[in-house]
Amino acid sequence: MFARVNGCRIFFDVEGLQYIPDGPVMREKPVCLVLHGGPGADHTHFMPDLSPLSEVCQLIYIDDRNTGRSERTDVHTSSIRQNVEDIEALREYLGLDKVFILGQSYGGMKAQYYVSHYPEHLYGAMILSTGSNAAAIANSRVAEHVREYGTEEQYRTWTSGDVFTGKMSFDEYLEIMLPLYHGKGKIKLDEAITASKRGLKNDDVVQYQFGNELACFDLRPDLKNVKVPCVIVCGEKDFICDVDANREIAETIPGAEFHVIPEASHEVIADYPEIVFPILKDFIDRHFQKQQA
Repeated sequence: MFARVNGCRIFFDVEGLQYIPDGPVMREKPVCLVLHGGPGADHTHFMPDLSPLSEVCQLIYIDDRNTGRSERTDVHTSSIRQNVEDIEALREYLGLDKVFILGQSYGGMKAQYYVSHYPEHLYGAMILSTGSNAAAIANSRVAEHVREYGTEEQYRTWTSGDVFTGKMSFDEYLEIMLPLYHGKGKIKLDEAITASKRGLKNDDVVQYQFGNELACFDLRPDLKNVKVPCVIVCGEKDFICDVDANREIAETIPGAEFHVIPEASHEVIADYPEIVFPILKDFIDRHFQKQQA
């Protein structure tokens, strides 16, 4: 499905009902806006791994402008702020009042921006495997983690920076690096590779974002004033957005809940659903019921 917002045709898809039969009534479930990672990736990254969350909320997957099935426009408009403005405009377009948001990796950066700029429209935010500033995700720790957890080829690939300059495509990068994104959970590597190939990626967005905004962004100044319930979840062995990067978010947002998944890397939902889904479902249930009371 498409919606034209902010002059751009944005693709979204829906999983699960908002109202379900419950005896003599139709019981409402909250809506959750799902913000994909990347940058330059699309919502298919979550599928089908996130589907169990539709048991407790209606999921609305959104492709950023210039990614997935959304319209290609000026790549210079592919910023965290513009992505969030499009997401907020889509919420209004759909006639939604309060929602949850869930963002992972780059999607977690969008979630942090959203929670600090549009708190009045949120029940709560689920922020996974991400960072709040450039220093947290673009430092020597990442290379050290790649050397510790990965192979020599993966270390050369990361330190070369070729994917950020266009010498290597996003797909070529993932062929080499994808095993590092996964821990020791249920996922099979061949399943992860197949899932990755489904995505409609945009290398121009990757290069633009890492060469510009992601080299200098800092979301922390606004996070310290957030009053919306937030839960931060990360992997113990996430090489790119490590525990320290995620802990910093949890310590900056007042009252935020923080969970570290043992042995997990970046893809905590795909690899450890038996641990992550109870955390997310409990968070949704508590904060939806609280505001319905």
